[in-house]
Amino acid sequence: MKKHHHSSIAIFAAVALALSRVNVRADDASGIAELRKEMQVLREEVAALKAARSAPADTGTASPADAPAGSSLLSKEFLDAKGLTFGFYGETKYRFPESGANSFDAHRYVLTPSYQIADWLVFNSEFELEHGGVDDSVSRSSRFDGELEIEQMYVDILINEHFNIRSLGIDLVPVGRLNLYHEPTTFYSTERPELYREIIPTTWMEPSMGVFGKITDSLDYRLQVSAGLEDFNASAAGAGVTAVNGMRNARPRIRGANENKVATSGRLHFNGINGLDMSSSFYVSPSKGFNDQDVTMTLVDIEAVYRVPKTGLELRGDFATWFIDKPENLIANNSGPTNNPAIDDVGKRMYGWYAEAAYHFWPEAWREGKGKEMDFVPFVRYSSITTQTGLLAGSGELNNGTANRDFVTVGAAWFLTPRFVIKADWRRNLDDSAATAASTSSQDYVQMGVGVAF
Repeated sequence: MKKHHHSSIAIFAAVALALSRVNVRADDASGIAELRKEMQVLREEVAALKAARSAPADTGTASPADAPAGSSLLSKEFLDAKGLTFGFYGETKYRFPESGANSFDAHRYVLTPSYQIADWLVFNSEFELEHGGVDDSVSRSSRFDGELEIEQMYVDILINEHFNIRSLGIDLVPVGRLNLYHEPTTFYSTERPELYREIIPTTWMEPSMGVFGKITDSLDYRLQVSAGLEDFNASAAGAGVTAVNGMRNARPRIRGANENKVATSGRLHFNGINGLDMSSSFYVSPSKGFNDQDVTMTLVDIEAVYRVPKTGLELRGDFATWFIDKPENLIANNSGPTNNPAIDDVGKRMYGWYAEAAYHFWPEAWREGKGKEMDFVPFVRYSSITTQTGLLAGSGELNNGTANRDFVTVGAAWFLTPRFVIKADWRRNLDDSAATAASTSSQDYVQMGVGVAF
């Protein structure tokens, strides 16, 4: 009834406006043509209002073509009516490195559109622009060198709380907390922990489909099948699995990957103890190595976050390990297009871990006005990354701080609200002996950054 009432008022107002203009200007011969144009516009507006008045209630299934004439497809009214919402997260950084020039990075700008197709069908996606822009010039010489990519795109088919289906699409591999939840407000350092680079190659998404649900009120699960790892670096036409980059360059291509090699993965998540949130996950991927020889790679991860009740102390830890059943078949252990196996050998295992202690320091007396939601969190983290262990006979071991490495990171995160954070930290590679400007993943640095997520 309200909708019809408001439409009637709008029609009456339009007609009254037209009559007032006629009374004022009817004796002005020079304005007759203009008045006719205005009357035609008013007729069209009244017709549109009448159509909106008589239209049936929106069911949430109409297409964009069903929007009222003149409405914006990105107007608040349209988005609300269609169930379309946008999330966002992003981060920028300024680094003072051990070697090379200081640098600024507009690292991530991420939109997360979602749409409720029906009360049991929900579309989710994640669209990311990295490093400020993409160089699409012929000469590849513009001021940008970033990437544009879809990190998630799927529909959740909601059946019941215990069993639901995630459709064929692009999804994050359910291994490790920070691969699934990597917004800059979910961790305290300016960069993600080193474990989530070479060992768990975040952000790690694959063409996939899966199922998920709740086992008990405090235990839930995810299972996924996806494209498997590739022992092939598409960007460098060389080895995918290496001692320097671990598994990072073995993430499969979104288009063009060998879909005959299907990986399986799963995650159990538990939060049944006050202050504790933890998970355990696995990933198994067959692959093709040098000369199409078979290799199977298996990852196991266990992680936890514990906020000590009634205190500001927070403890975090994560351990992940890879088992490689036939490392002799990897490209890195053979003569490949750009490989020298004497300096980049891979063994039967790779593993990494970190332990972090943080303290939430923001007295209750300060929680008023602009400080109502603030939090100041100093932290210290120790990380260990081992990409060369269980080496084959005759293998070469890297001792220059680019393979087996240990890091200490000290810093603080100041949350002005839970959605906006200012960060600063110092990272030290304890095994670094030959850092260069090119070895950004190994060198020491001081870095500042800001992150936002909403």
